[in-house]
Amino acid sequence: MIYSLMLVLISFCFNATYSVGDKINIGHQNMEFDICYGSDLDPNGDGVFQLVELNGDLNGGDYYVTVIEMSASW
Repeated sequence: MIYSLMLVLISFCFNATYSVGDKINIGHQNMEFDICYGSDLDPNGDGVFQLVELNGDLNGGDYYVTVIEMSASW
């Protein structure tokens, strides 16, 4: 019993929204992030970054491949 409880607890601790190969949903693509450095690389020049700016279905046909890596050293 205690082993199954520990397994469930550990699975909740390492639960992730996305896995390798998943597509980012449109709600997360529309989230806005202020650009604090490198605003000259902003595709539409508004100073706000959205993943939807890289989506060819929604940005006028310019398709991009995006690799998102997140690391922590704690």
